[in-house]
Amino acid sequence: MVVTMFVIVGGIKWRRAAGSELVLTCLNVGHGQAIFAEFPGGGNALFDAGSLNISDVGRRIVAPFLDYKGIGKIDTLFISHNDIDHINGIPEVVQYCKVGRICANEAFFEDVGQWGAAKFLGDLLKALGLEIERVTPGSNFGGGAAIENIWPSGQSDGAGTFSENDKSQVLLIEFAGRKILLCSDIEKAAQREILRLNPELRADIVIAPHHGSRRTADPDFLKTLDPEILIYSCGQREYESRRETKQDNSANHLYTPYHGAITVRIDKDGAMRIETAARRD
Repeated sequence: MVVTMFVIVGGIKWRRAAGSELVLTCLNVGHGQAIFAEFPGGGNALFDAGSLNISDVGRRIVAPFLDYKGIGKIDTLFISHNDIDHINGIPEVVQYCKVGRICANEAFFEDVGQWGAAKFLGDLLKALGLEIERVTPGSNFGGGAAIENIWPSGQSDGAGTFSENDKSQVLLIEFAGRKILLCSDIEKAAQREILRLNPELRADIVIAPHHGSRRTADPDFLKTLDPEILIYSCGQREYESRRETKQDNSANHLYTPYHGAITVRIDKDGAMRIETAARRD
């Protein structure tokens, strides 16, 4: 029996390491963000862990998900920006699970030394012996998967005009000819500047900017990106508002408060498959 258990566990670990898919899951954390990616080379990354609606989101949502997946170590944790609904679950995550490296952009580093949730998180991580690194322009995660830092950009000439949300990290994941854009909380100014700097930018899957807020959205941004799938990591109130106004109800718009955790699978040939945890009518 013991030998059989070792064989099963070893088989699971081997399949994960030798997998040929990129698997990205947008967890249902209400108004907030926690996105986990498993790369075909065996590596993984967590993009934020926070929520306004769910207390102890790291312990109650992220940790059980990692347990379910059999993951004991996060290779890279990306911090998008200094907003409580993106980072308040990180302390629980890093105390629960080993983390190889933690990355953030220059704007976050400025806040770490001064105020708010960023300073609290920076102090806590330092007490745990963890250092935040500056995010690099691009990273290869093995198996043909790569992450490119799209924004903020040193090429922009309007840094002084951007809000804290506009300075949040935007990352592009590429695998098998497919592109996934993680927009964090960027608003109109950053959306326009990204299109100006990257006029040919397109994405197959987009995590909607600022939880899908219409108030802070530039109408040309998503139109230009032309995604096949648009995912909203938002709260029930935002979802109900869109449903009542009959906006964005097409089949390619997915909402975490309605569909639950949303998983995107991309195989080595670029074929995409969407899986949702729940659906309520």
